[in-house]
Amino acid sequence: MNFIWNHKIKIFIFIICVFIYSSFTLINTQIFFDTERIINEISNEEELSKLIDDENLIFLGLSTKSVLNYNDFKELKSIHNKIRAFQSVKWLNSIINERKVINSALIPITSKVLNLNTAKSFNETVNSQLFSESNFVDSTKTKYFFLIEANNNLSIENRNALINDLYNIKLTDVDSKIYISGRIPSEVYFQKKVIREFIILTTISAILCFILLYFLTTNLKLILLTISSVIISIIVTLSLSSIIFSGLEMIMIISPAILFIVCISDAMHYTSNQKKFNNKLIFFKDRVDRIGKAILLTSVTTSLSFLTFLFNDIVPIARFGIITSFGILFTLIVVTIIYAISIEYRFNEIKQHKLFKKFIDDIISYCLSTKKYIFHVSMFILFILGVYSILNVKIDNYLTDEVNEKSVMYQDVTFFDKYFGGIKPIHFNIQNLTSNKKVLIDFENDLKKYNIQVDVSNIDISNKILAQRLPIYSELDSQYLLMCRMKDIGSLETNKIINTLIKKYDSKLIVKPGGVGHVFDSISFNLTKKLIFGLLIAVSSIGVIFFFLTGFNFKFLIISIIPNLVPIILTLGIIQFFNFYFSLSNAFIFTIVFGLIVDDSIHIISAYLRRNQKGDDNNEIMSNVVKTTGKAVVKTTLVIIFCLFPLIFSEFKSVSQLGTITILCAIIAVAFDLIYLPRMISKTK
Repeated sequence: MNFIWNHKIKIFIFIICVFIYSSFTLINTQIFFDTERIINEISNEEELSKLIDDENLIFLGLSTKSVLNYNDFKELKSIHNKIRAFQSVKWLNSIINERKVINSALIPITSKVLNLNTAKSFNETVNSQLFSESNFVDSTKTKYFFLIEANNNLSIENRNALINDLYNIKLTDVDSKIYISGRIPSEVYFQKKVIREFIILTTISAILCFILLYFLTTNLKLILLTISSVIISIIVTLSLSSIIFSGLEMIMIISPAILFIVCISDAMHYTSNQKKFNNKLIFFKDRVDRIGKAILLTSVTTSLSFLTFLFNDIVPIARFGIITSFGILFTLIVVTIIYAISIEYRFNEIKQHKLFKKFIDDIISYCLSTKKYIFHVSMFILFILGVYSILNVKIDNYLTDEVNEKSVMYQDVTFFDKYFGGIKPIHFNIQNLTSNKKVLIDFENDLKKYNIQVDVSNIDISNKILAQRLPIYSELDSQYLLMCRMKDIGSLETNKIINTLIKKYDSKLIVKPGGVGHVFDSISFNLTKKLIFGLLIAVSSIGVIFFFLTGFNFKFLIISIIPNLVPIILTLGIIQFFNFYFSLSNAFIFTIVFGLIVDDSIHIISAYLRRNQKGDDNNEIMSNVVKTTGKAVVKTTLVIIFCLFPLIFSEFKSVSQLGTITILCAIIAVAFDLIYLPRMISKTK
């Protein structure tokens, strides 16, 4: 401690230099949005499916309020040709160039679905069977579908320009609306939204924390130092990702909020229950000995929780875990140095606002006076809700898991699901086909029964635009490729359908599903389970740390886990009533929650162990712990609430769920830490 105290200014200057350098590294840093990076390894995917670059597909929908006439369709043809002429577009298929097989004899005969040569030919084709069965027009004849493939490796600028051009498409004399979906428009959407939300949410969290700190300390100098430490920690942490990984992952939008919580919570514990002092060095060493060790332990355990993300194959989440873990440990250093400086210049003195002081004192008084029977009733209710939640936990994944129902992206996906069979790409490689083509026809018909839209089939080789994209087989009689789409019905239901089809044709065909949609569905269940398994690893690891810390006391092992695991179980039971399910976008949330709420238990247990060395009565010790450390625990819970409250209003579902679930869990956890945990500890002797 002497080294830190004697060199605190030099260390702080060094941190400032690192901060300045980090700021410059973030100026032009890249933010990753592309879906192909979500999965670490897709090496087992069929080579055949890789030849179809469905990640470059763009789905464009045109909705009109009235049926189009001949002149409108001629303008629609002009729009088709205009899109086709875009430099970023490789090919385009729509009602304008759609062809249908009208004779499946030895040499297939096809016909154009729409004939715009004359008004008469137009009316004939529009009223024909081919038009009514078109893949690119809905039954009301007011919704139109364009299937676009963009060129490979488009720059960010070209992607933005392409999507902007597509959104600007409109018919002159018809009221219309454009819907766009697919990987590229999703990336453009996320790019704009993530940056915007990152700035807005971080700013609002900072303002709310500033207000909270003012009422908790009424010390503007200390507040500015604390906020400065937060900003330094956030910038340095994010820059590390930029340096190591050449950019930031989209999920790192929540990193600032987490570092806010950790940094301010540490500061609250350092400055809570301070006494006047004369010797600055002795006072600093005493605070580090009393509080700093517990803060070190909470930083290690929280950091450990984030490191468990390395046990899954999702690259962004794994990187998020590494970077956030580093940020938490770096925050510990920054807060300690800033606190030492605040002592040197006597900025550490705090005086709570009367309103907040009374509020916290009332909470503590209530916790100390609560009757025992309340705990037995509470535990029974928790057990019932916990069992219910565990038995009804659902693991599923949807393409729209990351966005809320009010978002533009969600509305676009819903449009294609409702009118054009969805946008989730699924491919089927059909092998071992006999000379009887009826089997393949039966398979395609079964796909339609399950609402799987067949866009491309080797049967329709006359469709030159799409046939050119298909792999050329030397034995066309024995191998076929079906390029399909389906609705966003969830991974569970999709896998069920595919397995049913494969089982049905097992004796006749070798059906190998592929495509991005299938890969997503196939791996999502296992990866989600891995993320949930990460929570168990975090709980176990922290339990082991407590086991060693308390001198191999098994009772403390149980005591350290129950007050933190039970709130999670209760929270899970509560959110089940709101149709909650685990998915790739939210399966990591409870690990984060556990890493944040366990800190308060650590502080309470550490305070008990420190006071227990004097040999006083357990009940008296815990009463004093609740009156002193308990106040800091309430403050840190308020920090969590104020920091994460803006996240509830995020357009990204995982961010919104993180804010909601963490706040709910933190409130339950603080009740357990102040009411149930002390009584558990009191029974250890």
